[in-house]
Amino acid sequence: MELLEREMAQDMLLMEKQLTQSYTMAETECANEALRETLHRLHEDTESMHARLFHAMHQRGWYQTPVAGQQAIETAILSWEQKELRGEERENRR
Repeated sequence: MELLEREMAQDMLLMEKQLTQSYTMAETECANEALRETLHRLHEDTESMHARLFHAMHQRGWYQTPVAGQQAIETAILSWEQKELRGEERENRR
């Protein structure tokens, strides 16, 4: 079975997403400063590659990004604000 260019790009994008998540976790939980800096650089490189792949796929029409309607935007903002307020309330109780 031969993979098409689009399928290879989709696989690479998924791999970059997973690597980004893994590097984020490792970086935030690392106790060794030198290793943390190395992981940070790897994380940045992975994010850069992800962005390049995403834009290349988007330009070719292989990755569609829906346009959010005004109601969806307002709902997301309200949800974020409510989470922030709940977080502040928890902090004030301590």
